[in-house]
Amino acid sequence: MIGGLRPPGDQGAALRMLAPGPEGFIDRLPEPDGLPDWISQDELDHYISEFTRTGFTGGLNWYRNFDRNWETTAELADVKIAVPSLFVAGTADPVLSFTRTDRASEVIAGPYREVLIDGAGHWLQQQRPDEVNAILLEFLEGVDW
Repeated sequence: MIGGLRPPGDQGAALRMLAPGPEGFIDRLPEPDGLPDWISQDELDHYISEFTRTGFTGGLNWYRNFDRNWETTAELADVKIAVPSLFVAGTADPVLSFTRTDRASEVIAGPYREVLIDGAGHWLQQQRPDEVNAILLEFLEGVDW
């Protein structure tokens, strides 16, 4: 789960993670081979300690409130994004397998750019910080402020 990566060559991992069954979502995640190189054991231990101390309610509340967010912003349902927009994702992010980036033009009227970072997972800003920063800087430099 930490890596947000499918096992190499395992294109069905994302489907198995989302498939209904008796086990929960966490139980369906592929078991990692170890920690990814972008997080240390000390950092992971810190997160574990803090979530053990404070709980994970705050992290889950955004998802719990998902329907209400749509309800309270219903007037924006047909509004297209008019400002320059950038979508950056890793090709190994399981979320990408059910994200329809080909439909961006349905919701974005302004300039749009999509960048996929080969082999990066869900936490690409930690996995590939130099690449992500370069992409962001290039995008921001190209925006007519």
